Amino acid sequence: MGGSAALTSWTDGPAKTAILDFIRSVTMPGEAFVPPAERIATFDNDGTLWCERPLYIQADFLFRRFAAMVAEDPRRAQEQPYKAVVEKDRAWLADIYAHVPELIKGVTEAYGGITADAFDEAVSGFFASAAHPTLGRPYTQVAYRPMVELIRLLEANGFGVYICTGGGRDFVRAVSEQVYGLPRDHVIGSASTLEYRDGDIYRTAGVEQPIDDGPGKPVHIWSRTGRRPLLAGGNSDGDIPMLEIARFGLLLRHDDAAREFAYDEGAEHASAAAAAHGWTVVSMKDDFATVF
Repeated sequence: MGGSAALTSWTDGPAKTAILDFIRSVTMPGEAFVPPAERIATFDNDGTLWCERPLYIQADFLFRRFAAMVAEDPRRAQEQPYKAVVEKDRAWLADIYAHVPELIKGVTEAYGGITADAFDEAVSGFFASAAHPTLGRPYTQVAYRPMVELIRLLEANGFGVYICTGGGRDFVRAVSEQVYGLPRDHVIGSASTLEYRDGDIYRTAGVEQPIDDGPGKPVHIWSRTGRRPLLAGGNSDGDIPMLEIARFGLLLRHDDAAREFAYDEGAEHASAAAAAHGWTVVSMKDDFATVF
């Protein structure tokens, strides 16, 4: 099995063994063999490939822009989502999925009407200088090393690897090659609607439906690849449908308060589903020899 010695940042144990055994089973001659063209792997991004606490990286990007917009027009401070940013309302900001309409409004006002290239430049500028608030490292260095190694191992064994993020597709595309070594066209995710006019591509006020979370993930994967994932990895309840349609499901558990964060919120149903479906649960504390 090509690249089988690559998982050096993984601790020897049941999770690593299950991953290696599965890859071997679908790449070696036998009943489980899968032709290379059908070997698709998909991974959620936030909390699966890079750190999502104490807030989503894209949220930090947006909130900085919201603060600048309030400085430009103080009247915005009386309405959401700007009000929460100005007042540093951590409870409101932490529960992003409970405030999707307000956040979509903010995103539209912040970045709607600009070209796709201009948005890409704004994201690249953010990553060039922004750092994680508690880990003391640039955001471009908060990807989990064991997961990046798994990506390389899958590629070495003929898999097409895709990021399937509930966050912004174009946000992750700006750094997917730098952070993960994955080309931009291998990033699937939620996205604003686009239109062509005056010789350029512009972001518009809408959001593509469904968003790339929950039941939207299998839809997006099929729309992009025309296949079900052979292997899928996630860390939260929003990843359940994607893991359900894969032959091999991997669920990352955040249980390492010393090296990263320890939390189960938002993954309670996924943990139960893992037991029911026989997914491989990866303990960050026990299965990652190195985190970053």
